[in-house]
Amino acid sequence: MYVQSNLMMPAVAAASMVAAALTDPLIPLMWRRSLIQVLSALCSGEQDAAAQACREAARGCKWSLYEEIGSGRMVDAAAYAFELLTALPEEKERLGFFQETFRLNLPQDLHPENFDVRRTDW
Repeated sequence: MYVQSNLMMPAVAAASMVAAALTDPLIPLMWRRSLIQVLSALCSGEQDAAAQACREAARGCKWSLYEEIGSGRMVDAAAYAFELLTALPEEKERLGFFQETFRLNLPQDLHPENFDVRRTDW
């Protein structure tokens, strides 16, 4: 999938599988954090074409990522979901709403007064 930040050939397929897994309600909650973390790493790799294809795969699970932010289950999983959603520029307004509404579910550095997603160019 990736070596350090260099994406390898199976990265896009792996991103698609991880995104699909995140939409499955039968995936155990304890695995969600790791799945979101892997997807986030795949979407931010250094090979632009592969990373863009991974972001396209992540769009398929964006509602699961928002659900993770809103759930309040795990702050670190919510942080990874938030980071991943910042890679989708068309989500800026919705993500800003979630950032304000569910601020207590996010780590302090992602609170609007510390990182205003609506004012940051991404």
